Amino acid sequence: MAAAWEEIRRLAADFQRAQFADTVQRLSERNCIEIIAKLVEDKKLDVVHTLDGKEYITPAQISREIRDELYVHGGRVNIVDLQKILNVEWVHVESRALDIAKSDKSVQLVLGQLIDITYLNHIAEDVNDKLQEAGLISITELCKTYDLPGDFLTEELSKRLGREIQGEMDQYNKGIIFTPAFVARHKARIRGLFSAMTRPTPVSSMMGTYGFQEHLLYSVLEELVNTGRLKGTVMGGRQDKAVYMPDIYSKTQNTWVDSFLKQNGYLEFDALLRLGIPDPVNYIKKRFKSSKLLFLRAACVGQGLVDQVEATVEEAVNSATWSDIEPILPSCLSEEDIGILINQAMRNTNVQSSARVLGGTVVVSEKFISNCLTLFDDAMQLKAQKEVKNNPVFLITEDDLKQSHMVPESTTTSKKEKREAERKKKTTEGSGSVKSGGGGNAREIRIRKTKKKGRRDDGSDEETGSTQQQQNRNKQTEVPFMAQEEIIAVLEERMSECPEEIVFELAEQLMRPLTKSYQEVVRTVFMSSTSTPTGGSKKRSVKDLQEEISNLYNNIRLFEKGTKFFSDETQILIAKHLLKTVCTDVTNILVNFLAAELMMSVENPSSITNEVRVKILAKLPEETKGPLMKLHNCLNGKSIEDFFTNMDISAEVCGFMLKADKKKERQALFLHRQALTEQLKETEDPALVLHLTSVMLFQASTNSMLHAPGRCVPQIIGTLMGRIPEEQHRLLSRYQGLVVKQLVSQNQGKKQDQGVGNEEENPEEEVEAIRKELMSLTAEVKDLVLSQKKTQVTEE
Repeated sequence: MAAAWEEIRRLAADFQRAQFADTVQRLSERNCIEIIAKLVEDKKLDVVHTLDGKEYITPAQISREIRDELYVHGGRVNIVDLQKILNVEWVHVESRALDIAKSDKSVQLVLGQLIDITYLNHIAEDVNDKLQEAGLISITELCKTYDLPGDFLTEELSKRLGREIQGEMDQYNKGIIFTPAFVARHKARIRGLFSAMTRPTPVSSMMGTYGFQEHLLYSVLEELVNTGRLKGTVMGGRQDKAVYMPDIYSKTQNTWVDSFLKQNGYLEFDALLRLGIPDPVNYIKKRFKSSKLLFLRAACVGQGLVDQVEATVEEAVNSATWSDIEPILPSCLSEEDIGILINQAMRNTNVQSSARVLGGTVVVSEKFISNCLTLFDDAMQLKAQKEVKNNPVFLITEDDLKQSHMVPESTTTSKKEKREAERKKKTTEGSGSVKSGGGGNAREIRIRKTKKKGRRDDGSDEETGSTQQQQNRNKQTEVPFMAQEEIIAVLEERMSECPEEIVFELAEQLMRPLTKSYQEVVRTVFMSSTSTPTGGSKKRSVKDLQEEISNLYNNIRLFEKGTKFFSDETQILIAKHLLKTVCTDVTNILVNFLAAELMMSVENPSSITNEVRVKILAKLPEETKGPLMKLHNCLNGKSIEDFFTNMDISAEVCGFMLKADKKKERQALFLHRQALTEQLKETEDPALVLHLTSVMLFQASTNSMLHAPGRCVPQIIGTLMGRIPEEQHRLLSRYQGLVVKQLVSQNQGKKQDQGVGNEEENPEEEVEAIRKELMSLTAEVKDLVLSQKKTQVTEE
């Protein structure tokens, strides 16, 4: 010991001498820095210079100063703050902090902060104080308070539960810490609250109302239910839709369900849902395993209700009447459910083939429907007899229609045919007998040429598709019996007690069988009428037909002779008119004559349309169909010569002989003039008066008959120039101008009524003046042909 002190004294003396001795060689500050830098570079010295570069500090000193600062800051300090305090680079501070955290278990580095155990113990003490005061504390709130991660706090606080912290952590939610007193208090509240419940209650509503913790509530509730302390069940598990069902409510619920089914014989699913039964179907199946129930869409019905429906169905079938099932069924059943129930009852009673369901709720016996069909027998017979007289062509079947569509030159029943029918009606109005006078020359109202448009319409019709054509053909082959409204009227008269909806649906179902029955009745009536002697009245004798056809043939030749006085263009117009009128009439007579052999003739041949003519021709044998089809096709042409050629061949095929009889030409001219004269006397229409007068003056001046359309009147008047006195021609021309003005005024008035065209003023005074002038001249124009006994003929 003494030797050691001696050594210390000796060193102290040496140090003192060194301090007082004069320095032989001093190092500058720059040299010192370079030396230290060299030593650090050679790793012989481990020091760190400060940020200001004025001091050097060792790593051990940094560690000591970090521990000192940690202690000064109460056990928690941020590395960023340490870097400012120690005045060294942040990398060195972080490195030494990591070394301290690794070497010392009581110190941890969390999110760039050094925290020691003393700070954590202090936190635990604070948490325990808050927990004892509130009874429950959330880790989330502690994270916000202490600015520490939740996992770190949860781990550290869990270690101190039962020691520094007097509480426990929720096993389902690790973020909640509560005290036993808190649990006991809530358990008592939950026990009392749920014990008082008498109806199903959503658990989630209790949490919102009384502030229960979700997991704590479910845990306590399951414990109380499992131990039998609470008489009830939790339905839905730990979900938002979980419902607590008290046993007393379940008993009341079961009692209500049992009594309702017993009294009413059915259970509505929506009613069970309103009672709080979430799955009504499974509930009913489990509760009534031994009962025989029929499950529908919205309800289930008992066997008693099914038996009642079966009895009603059997009664309707056996009594050949109808029964409405809806009054005996619950109002909650939908139409679909009623249909299922009725079908089940019909299967059970095996009456599917003896009855049908109308309106979804009414069971109708097939015998009743048959009786309804018999209500129309008398009306069917009367209408069939009337139909046979008017149009027996209905006998043409669908196969015949298909053959008619294979004909090279098809015809249409479009607007074009309607216009032709209207034109034919007007041009033959008031004429003399076809047989004796050869057709009339009624004025034809001017119509715009629409043939091209008609052809486009025909083409578009062909492009609509074979499906639509097939449907149209099927509709055309059937003769309609009654409209649905007429059938409804008959049914309502005979069945006043039947609901209106059922009568309407019954009428719909009777439409098809009535139509089919009507076809058979008409065929039967037709066959019986043609087989009786009275049927011969419909067939003219061959002699009468020969005379009629010969007269028409001669008239056509005389008409064709009159066209030679006109230009080629006018001749074509007149020829087309002849083909559409008189030539069509004689063709229809031939076709009707052959149709009589097939029992398809009509009483009036002029009623045969292009379509009917094609149908009849399709039924004829090949040797007659060919020539007559050519004759039919030439009616749409513009050559009278082609008609004569085909007419001769067709007449020969039919057994008629045609020859030009010049002896009868004088008589034909006289009869034709007489027919036109009678028509002229009766008419007051200015346009028709002009037409008839012009034709009669033409016949008187040329000794040739003329059958021309109204559009050719100007050409006829032009031809008369030089053939009649100039005063008469001027009168005709003046009358023609007035007629044209009147027609123009009428057309403009129609357009203005329809809102079409320019709004030009057309004073009524001018129209009235034209009408009065026409009326004053009409008598003079008629007198041109009526007053003269012998026309002055001026021949060129």
